[in-house]
Amino acid sequence: MDENTASGTPGTADGEADRLVQEDLNKLIGTALGVAGDQIESHGAFVPVGLVVSNDGDISLVAVSPTSPNGGAGEAETELDADAMIADLVEALTQQKGQNRAAAVVCDIHLPDDSTDAIHVMAEHSSGVSVSAVRPYRQTPGGWDFGNPFLEPGEKQIWA
Repeated sequence: MDENTASGTPGTADGEADRLVQEDLNKLIGTALGVAGDQIESHGAFVPVGLVVSNDGDISLVAVSPTSPNGGAGEAETELDADAMIADLVEALTQQKGQNRAAAVVCDIHLPDDSTDAIHVMAEHSSGVSVSAVRPYRQTPGGWDFGNPFLEPGEKQIWA
């Protein structure tokens, strides 16, 4: 993740800002991976959610109402429109960006090359740094097996 942060000398204002950005993003990614992993172990799945680090440094969960692919929010629906939920989360986080210094959206993705699913965290900081974390997982006879997360450059959506 260091390559995505602005360079600064430790002990300077830039170095302190870089440290705060990295701490905020690490806190978001770690919390998101933990929350999603807990939901997978308990329920076998999870719905997309958002997380924010407020301007005061507090971390909070942000959720939106699930919708079905046909646009309804009926209780009898078994399929959720995850893409619509992600879009709603990005919109909500964008509207709240003045209150927060970092935000993340966590969702479930499929990795076709690996034939497995993964937790995907799109984390973004108000300073302009964006990073994605991907943590593969699969169900085994003994429970759930989680791979090591890997980081990729992210796409700015909230503070774009």
